[in-house]
Amino acid sequence: MPRPSDLPTGADVRAGLASGDPDRFEVLFDALWYDLPGRFAPEVLSAVQGLPAATVEARPRLAHAALLAHHRTGLADGDLRQLRRARQLYTATGLRFGRRLASVTRPGDLGTAGTVAVVAERLRGDHERAERLGAWTDAQTTLGTGHQAASGTGAAARPGWLSAERGLAALLAGAFDRATRLLTRAHAEAGDPPHAHFAAPGAAAHLALLTAYRGHLDLSRTWLTAAEESGTVDAWITRLTGAGAEIARALTAVHEGDATRAAQLLHRIGPATEHLDLWPFVAHAAATYEASFGDPQRGLRLLDRARHEHGALHPDPTTLTGELVLRAEATLLLRAGAGTRVLHLADRYAEVDSLVLHAAWAHALAGEHHEAARLSAEALQHRDLPVGDLMGHHLVQAVTALRSGQRERAGDSFRTAVGLRSTPAHVLPFLTLPRDVLGELAALARVPDPLRTGTVTVRHVPPPPEPLVHLTPREREVLRALATGLTAEQAAARFGVAVTTVRTQIRSVYRKLRVSRRREALARAQELGLLRVPRHTHDDAARTPGRR
Repeated sequence: MPRPSDLPTGADVRAGLASGDPDRFEVLFDALWYDLPGRFAPEVLSAVQGLPAATVEARPRLAHAALLAHHRTGLADGDLRQLRRARQLYTATGLRFGRRLASVTRPGDLGTAGTVAVVAERLRGDHERAERLGAWTDAQTTLGTGHQAASGTGAAARPGWLSAERGLAALLAGAFDRATRLLTRAHAEAGDPPHAHFAAPGAAAHLALLTAYRGHLDLSRTWLTAAEESGTVDAWITRLTGAGAEIARALTAVHEGDATRAAQLLHRIGPATEHLDLWPFVAHAAATYEASFGDPQRGLRLLDRARHEHGALHPDPTTLTGELVLRAEATLLLRAGAGTRVLHLADRYAEVDSLVLHAAWAHALAGEHHEAARLSAEALQHRDLPVGDLMGHHLVQAVTALRSGQRERAGDSFRTAVGLRSTPAHVLPFLTLPRDVLGELAALARVPDPLRTGTVTVRHVPPPPEPLVHLTPREREVLRALATGLTAEQAAARFGVAVTTVRTQIRSVYRKLRVSRRREALARAQELGLLRVPRHTHDDAARTPGRR
């Protein structure tokens, strides 16, 4: 990259764009990167519109500059509709690039075409193809296999960009190890300010988000500092590449019980409906805040609105988006006292490990201590869990041991939970406990009450949970058969069992729901979330699994 003293002036840029020379346009974009569409969006769009369509199509850097200029204009106008159109245009362009990558031969174009293709596949949720295209582009531009190695243009002119976009795709796929490697690499590859460093703050921001989500609040702060020290960027670029930093700060504030700061940060981030790639993390952070300090019912409404907006009413549990959405729903339901709905969600989406913690708490809060302890013990032995979930399971063990009279074991489990904190201010898992139980466990463990110091000033107190309703898999099938209008005889024929068996199961369902008639049973089951519409498995099959 040229030295700052060698960079083109504003007059040089306008003259180059007005010249109609695509070579001069590309040189300017290579030198200035995001700063070209950021400062000269109208001129960039005018220059691109003045070129033949075939010329723009054959030159990925021209097309990319125009795409960024469209996005910049939408942000400046606050036009969400225009931003959506810009996203659709970016996706369509990237998909075209991806189909013809092998034919790209001009120096500097392969890195741009390949990276835009990675972004396009990520935007449409195909993280597996995004990684294949990214790895192939990386090999070609780095090693020169079959194509020219990048020198002073293309990938080298945007150092770290390809690695950063691949890393974000891996993060959204739930491939956390690969995401960490790629984002760390992107941060190291990025050049110096003012224009070669743009990948560095974005990569650090997404590493801060990943580590905050996993509960490593101290490491998240380290990456936030790295993002700040990487060099300043304009607000529109931060909105495009650095939103992860703000979400990481909000998650940290929630985990540390700072309700005031968390509310301020979430307000600044905006609702999940306004975000693109990172909307599931925004929804997760907002749900955790509402569950702990706000209104769980309002949180459920906001979450449902975001799911409508992004087409996630029937989430794929094998993806990170699905896991975040389901985790957010379970967190809010638990704080709303809807333990039966939590258990139903955990049964329905058994692939989602994090829902086991919510199910364990539902059992514990309902006084079913043995089942709660069993679920948590199994999770601690067999599952890879974030720090907050590890703390939560040890707290379940502490509470159930206390209720069972095993006071020494209760103190040991509580002490373990306290010791797992990444910072002394990490208090979110302890907010689940009633204050008297928390104080008793702290005394048994001979450690300070985690909530006596720190910033916790507001705390949501959940309503007393209703008795849980446990239906066996066959009882759930019988219930759904009743909901479709089948008689006991018809249900027996469908299941291939005796009519007396079905009638026994119907009586069991009525008893558990505390009703005596079919209409009452269906109404109560609907209220408890036991009769939700089944997932559209044909839609799930069309998706690419991202995390299992």
